[in-house]
Amino acid sequence: MSSAPDAPPDASTVLAPNNNINVNKTVLITGGNRGLGLALVQAFATTPGWSVMATARNVDTLPKELLFGSFALDLNHNTSHLDNLVHGLLAQQQQQQQQQQQQQDNSATLTPTTTIDVLIHNAGFNPKDVKDNNSGYFESTFYAKQFSAQNVAESCRINALHPMELTGKLLAANLLSDSAIVIGVSSWLGSITTKDFAGHYGYAGSKALFNMCLKGLALEMEADPDHPKRCCIALNPGWMATDMGGPNAERTPDQVAKAVVDMVSEEGYLKSQNGKFLNVDRTEHEW
Repeated sequence: MSSAPDAPPDASTVLAPNNNINVNKTVLITGGNRGLGLALVQAFATTPGWSVMATARNVDTLPKELLFGSFALDLNHNTSHLDNLVHGLLAQQQQQQQQQQQQQDNSATLTPTTTIDVLIHNAGFNPKDVKDNNSGYFESTFYAKQFSAQNVAESCRINALHPMELTGKLLAANLLSDSAIVIGVSSWLGSITTKDFAGHYGYAGSKALFNMCLKGLALEMEADPDHPKRCCIALNPGWMATDMGGPNAERTPDQVAKAVVDMVSEEGYLKSQNGKFLNVDRTEHEW
């Protein structure tokens, strides 16, 4: 599945910060325009102390009234979209620093910060959602006899490789805070230990790869003497009532989003869970 890329983000896609909002932490949520991503945007935006930035393939679909920054990001595009997002964040950071200098005489005002305290990789792709004329696409990612390396690789690129590369670019640009939390929205389908179903190479395989990336990142962060407070977890949101999960699911996106905000807000909790695959109820899922 290939789609025309959205216009890359630049400084013009960045919302001017609301200087009347007192915040001290910033979260960046990918795929913040629908489903769990939108619920996360709403949950953080209504929690005191947070400013929210989000991405979507079409930036106009984001709830900009809730956001400190909005950016176009298509994980199925080439890596220029990742670079453009980082450049947009750096441009916003420069703008913020200029505003802070202008506000030095107003000690009651606390400007939102572009430095990311929580990075939530929520954007993703399920091959079963391809509904165009690409007949057999889903089957080519599910059954061995119809296996397409190109199509399975597309799932891996969107769901694992580009999110991991984006994390690396944010680290290299010093855009993650010294105590940053990275949360990868994974799936129980990515668990190798509990796999008891045949096939499903595209989506399940990409989530297994994502889990491996997140575990590796967690161990790398743990070994970093310069930033010992950073951490990374994989999150299994469970069966949710979304376009993908259907109306009979166990939880709503709002319930999952609230659980995530609670985890993040509990001082030291996610650091103590570094490198784990967590369920929404805080139990540990098998890798």
